[in-house]
Amino acid sequence: MSSELFYAMGIITFVRARADRARREGFNERGASAIEWAIISAVVVVLALIVARVIQGVVEDNSNKIEQGSNTP
Repeated sequence: MSSELFYAMGIITFVRARADRARREGFNERGASAIEWAIISAVVVVLALIVARVIQGVVEDNSNKIEQGSNTP
């Protein structure tokens, strides 16, 4: 057995053991909370990208206006 396969099997065994323990101890709500935080984080990232794009557009418009004004004699 190659070392990579052995390592992968060890990780899979560890993750399964953690999942089984979480099910036994009733930590299913923790997963739901993590999903909620992931969704909230994704929404915040999308909003930040939208705001950045709007700011970029305003800066480019003003830059073009300045260039056009400086090119006139």
